[in-house]
Amino acid sequence: MTDCIKIISFNLRADFKHDKSNRWDLRKDLAMKLIKDSGATIIGVQELLPKMRIDVQNLLTNYTVLGWGRYKGAKPNSDEHSDIIIKNDNADVDFYKTFWLSNKTIDDVSRAYYAFFPRICTVAEVNVKSLNQSIRVFNTHFDHICGMARVLGVNIILRTMSELNQKSPMPTILMGDMNARPTSKPIRILRENHHPYDNVHLTDVYSYCNPGSIKNTHHGFNKKGLLAWLIDRAPIDYIFVSDEFEVLDAYVDRSNENGRYPSDHFPIVATLRLHK
Repeated sequence: MTDCIKIISFNLRADFKHDKSNRWDLRKDLAMKLIKDSGATIIGVQELLPKMRIDVQNLLTNYTVLGWGRYKGAKPNSDEHSDIIIKNDNADVDFYKTFWLSNKTIDDVSRAYYAFFPRICTVAEVNVKSLNQSIRVFNTHFDHICGMARVLGVNIILRTMSELNQKSPMPTILMGDMNARPTSKPIRILRENHHPYDNVHLTDVYSYCNPGSIKNTHHGFNKKGLLAWLIDRAPIDYIFVSDEFEVLDAYVDRSNENGRYPSDHFPIVATLRLHK
């Protein structure tokens, strides 16, 4: 359908030595093939280290990668990005920036008092050719330890959405690894729109999925035993969209090649159309 857009939220899993047969070099081609074969125009990725980012840029030759790392390049070995990737044939980038989910400053490297790492969100304004419209996309990765840091992150993103909408209203997408179950406070804030911003209203794309298909999005490379039981209960990766969008399809992509997975997270895929 020419009037639609496909989007993906995908935690790529940072490259760790202890992953052994699941090291990034052994799965990067599989991850990039998934992105290319999907036909997605916009992809939000998390846990993208600088060396991995170079691979993504080399393997996705007709795409643009947008965003800063959480240390803004100061710590290249641990400078995780939450970047937005745009397919150049389908869209043009009008603006982007990365901001920090901190109670100190959001405009430069900063860590919330109770967060384990600095946490970031990248926002981009993208003119999508199939929609003949500019849209605003937020991509983030919340703290994996502290619930207060995750709530703070939600509130900073919602406030930023509202401020940008006051200047220039746009259809809006929020995606990312939120390290939070559906019943947690940050997800309830987003799902139930429990916030003071009248110009921000979001819908969880999972509400358009078959309920039986919504299980885990983090699978730990399909490990078995207790770990599998713990992580198989509910998703921690999400896509939310503003009221201008109609969700035509949404699903968790559980595909693999002969038991090999492109990441320890399943990507979320959604097909959207603007309401006429």
